[in-house]
Amino acid sequence: MCQRFSLTVGLDELVEQFRIGQVLVTYVPRYNISPTQTVPVIYEYGKQRMMDGLRWGLVPYWSKDALNADGRTIASRSIFRRMVNKQRCVIPCNGFYGWLSEGKVHQPLRFVFRDRRTFGIPGFYEVWPRVDGEDVLAFTMITTEPNSVVQGYADRMPAMLNEEGIDAWLSEANVEYRSVYHYVRELPAAEMELYPVGGYVNDLTKEAPECAEPIRASYASLRR
Repeated sequence: MCQRFSLTVGLDELVEQFRIGQVLVTYVPRYNISPTQTVPVIYEYGKQRMMDGLRWGLVPYWSKDALNADGRTIASRSIFRRMVNKQRCVIPCNGFYGWLSEGKVHQPLRFVFRDRRTFGIPGFYEVWPRVDGEDVLAFTMITTEPNSVVQGYADRMPAMLNEEGIDAWLSEANVEYRSVYHYVRELPAAEMELYPVGGYVNDLTKEAPECAEPIRASYASLRR
């Protein structure tokens, strides 16, 4: 399961790459994004791409697929049918975390593309009304089986969309999940790498560049 990720690029780069029309959230680079936090997420409204702040984790937070929805099964779950047909979104990301656990040692690791690119994770969202009258937009990200780089450190990893896939996924004209699911891809292992990071990322309150910076460590124990 993916429970931490990062988005550390500048706003101008993000707007250009994802062709965002309106930015509705105050944007700052994020180095340790955690469940229930507000996250920059992209969706389409009125044929324009919006980047808004959405809560990571469907309500109730503890329910199955609240954070990570298994891409192989969501189409068969009636509870998600309306969301995946009409309320799809893309979560920009340029790194996510896993852990090497050996005995009492839990070494955090960061998984990135070798060229450090930002990629789009497919997701979908729901609008949850609150008693105070303010709606909450909450999302879950679609995950796949871990590839050979991630395997052994996490049981699932984020899926991804290429540029064509992002266009199709966000388009309001595509109202059938089945017509866009084939754009969901597994992260290519040959283009990825991992490196150890400090224990800062274990602290949900830490949000600093140090969370994503590599530390000196023997890579021998990290290789399979």
